[in-house]
Amino acid sequence: MNSSDAQGSDSATAAKAAPRPPNWRGFEDAVVGTRFEGFGRTVSDAEITMITALTTGFHQPLHTNAEWVRANTPFSGVILPGPVIIAYAIGLLSATLIYSTVTVAFLGVDKVRAKGPVYGGDTINAAATVVSARPTSNGENGVVELAIEVFKQDGSVVMSFIYTLLLRRTP
Repeated sequence: MNSSDAQGSDSATAAKAAPRPPNWRGFEDAVVGTRFEGFGRTVSDAEITMITALTTGFHQPLHTNAEWVRANTPFSGVILPGPVIIAYAIGLLSATLIYSTVTVAFLGVDKVRAKGPVYGGDTINAAATVVSARPTSNGENGVVELAIEVFKQDGSVVMSFIYTLLLRRTP
């Protein structure tokens, strides 16, 4: 691929992405309804193999044995473990720095729904929408809930969840 191909591809991706809001200065900048996208990431077969080899919880045929998967599931090959998709999504969104500099603590992940597989060669991205924002009882910080959708290069959503953060208030 030459540099003009890469630029064309990046331009096409940028044209589809939602406008990125400015980095938040504090909890008050998390306006309900605000939506933004993270960066894309292509998952490789080698990456799936490494993750399953390095973690004890993913030594299941679904993630390690392509022949078993094809014979026993509707999937066409090994798939990326769901918890890894969540971790990647949070990382892709955090890399935007929109909320990263005002995050005090991670509070939880809720309502996780797996909606489709991620195979080696797929490119995933994540979009976040602020669904609630409220000050804490002591007023020092704010609790923000982000509805996250993880989608593949074809636009299909592969996972959704609610990501809850404690953010500092604007000084």
